[in-house]
Amino acid sequence: SPSVRHSAPRVIHACFPRDPSRAWHSRPHAMQSGESIYDLIPPPEVTLSRPPMHRSAHPGSVNPLQFGKSQRRANGTFGKAPGDVKPETTRFLKRNTGALNGTTNSVSDTFPRARRTTKPPVPKATDRPLMGLCSSKNFIAANAIENILAKPPTKTKPQKATDKKDYGRVPTYLLTIKQQIEFEKQKALREYERSLDENSGLNGSSQTHQTIPMSTDDRDELLYSLKMKWQKLNHAYAGLSFSLDVPSHKRRKEDLEREMTQLEKDIKSLQGKQVVVMED
Repeated sequence: SPSVRHSAPRVIHACFPRDPSRAWHSRPHAMQSGESIYDLIPPPEVTLSRPPMHRSAHPGSVNPLQFGKSQRRANGTFGKAPGDVKPETTRFLKRNTGALNGTTNSVSDTFPRARRTTKPPVPKATDRPLMGLCSSKNFIAANAIENILAKPPTKTKPQKATDKKDYGRVPTYLLTIKQQIEFEKQKALREYERSLDENSGLNGSSQTHQTIPMSTDDRDELLYSLKMKWQKLNHAYAGLSFSLDVPSHKRRKEDLEREMTQLEKDIKSLQGKQVVVMED
């Protein structure tokens, strides 16, 4: 059989970048120190070509903000187009050209106003102030003389309360209030007597009853006794059992509540009111 000759494979080494870290991983023939002989080969110089300058296809007289926009008509949108209401420097309101045509203002004639004092005119740019003015007064000496010759201010002592004219007297407003209270008491007493007379006339009884106002001491004593009685009933009410299964307990509770309610009404009627006692 004819002999077959095998050729050894050719190894082609490519040019790798000069980065030592990348050369270590990409080139298996690199040494352990990270250096390679291929690093001695200078890299080819790359010249950057400059692109041509951009030339616009539109003329320079066109406003770039108006690209793709249609020409707007006058008053075609909300209001006039921008630039239509631009003021003209040559057209301004001149003298005797307004609506009144130079006539006098009738408002000022109809409503005369007080004339104010005019302020001094503004100085002109060419006016110069007076310079070089100085005074021969010695302000330090004048101030010292004024303080030396000045008299100390007189201090007035505050008036004592005992030296006043109305010291120890009852104020007028308190006397007025007392008179009003007394008048209201007498009025209430007369109305009460009149109501008693009317009731006695309706009942047909010829017996007359005399009414006497209760004194303050008797009223206070009666209030004290009513409050003590209410306190005893309240103590007995607090001692009741929670369960009201027994009928007697339920009646006891209702009786206590009824008596306490009546005592509260009597105490309220006696407090701050004029009490009248009717004798048979």
